[in-house]
Amino acid sequence: MNVTFKDKVLSLYRRTIRKHKMLKIPMLVLSVILLFFDHLARRIRAGARRYIAVLASMTFAFVSCSFSSVIWGDGEYDFTMDVTSYYYETEESAAAFAVEDEVDSELIDADDTEDDDDIVDPESITDVSELDTVSGADIIGSMEIAETPDEVVADEETGPSDQYTFSRDDWQLVLVNKNHPIADDYTFNLGTIKGAMQCDERIMADLYSMLEGALNDGVNLVICSPYRNDDRQQMLFDRKVDKYTAQGMSYMDAYKTAAQAVTIPGSSEHQIGLAIDMVSDSYVSLNEGFGDTKAGQWLAAHAYEYGFVIRYPEGKEDITGIEYEPWHLRYVGKNAAKVLFEEDITLEEFWEKYL
Repeated sequence: MNVTFKDKVLSLYRRTIRKHKMLKIPMLVLSVILLFFDHLARRIRAGARRYIAVLASMTFAFVSCSFSSVIWGDGEYDFTMDVTSYYYETEESAAAFAVEDEVDSELIDADDTEDDDDIVDPESITDVSELDTVSGADIIGSMEIAETPDEVVADEETGPSDQYTFSRDDWQLVLVNKNHPIADDYTFNLGTIKGAMQCDERIMADLYSMLEGALNDGVNLVICSPYRNDDRQQMLFDRKVDKYTAQGMSYMDAYKTAAQAVTIPGSSEHQIGLAIDMVSDSYVSLNEGFGDTKAGQWLAAHAYEYGFVIRYPEGKEDITGIEYEPWHLRYVGKNAAKVLFEEDITLEEFWEKYL
């Protein structure tokens, strides 16, 4: 596969911020500028590219100078300040600026119906028959299931919620959203649900228990989208941006519009193996209607008993930044799930109150 200019820019961006987190903002600005001018360059004669490169360099120099003035202030640098920590606590990710403006939902809906060269975006389809799926009946009834080792299962005892103690360092409670991207040093081991489907191995025992519990109540849950790796998430997002720029949008507008249809790479819970999309054998659409089905109502009422919560509940869109998704389950552990369920709060609100 040929390496494109965009691939090189994104690769440079990722390498730089891994080593120098304090350069995240200027590198983001530089990347956007370079990609924007590259987009223009591809639409004019090749000879003009050198002039655009000069203009991009001048712009970056200006941005760099401006950024330097922020760090150095009046020329005196405070070496006691933890710059990396400061930016980690105060900056918003690239995902945050992508959703500030309203976008044309009709454009997104129309785009999702087009042929995408057989590469299916799990976050924009309406019928999970387009995806690989596996049902609770298939999993529980299979002799191929490998039990999750006891040592990787969280040791939790449910009881009065006011007796719980929570920590920000708990892997079960990691907050991932547009303002809190996945940390560079976050690590986990994948376990196989069945076939090619994977998730964080530490949640598998509770996942199987939930599938079995649902079956006992006459509900056959269907897993349609668990773990997705970083490269696939990046590919899905980049393709959306490219499609919108090809329709005449500026790069910034295309970025914002794409962010409404595909989660920004680095800010999806699917990338850390703690999120699983579920429907049922009798309802195969990823839409709000799933919440009114027997399976959707069962999950809303019982998922917390197994450590899962509806991550993007109805009426909390202004807090989560995501529309109501009754099919999107997130593992937080049984203790935290009990608190979220009983207090009817989101993970964002949980963090503000308990962590």
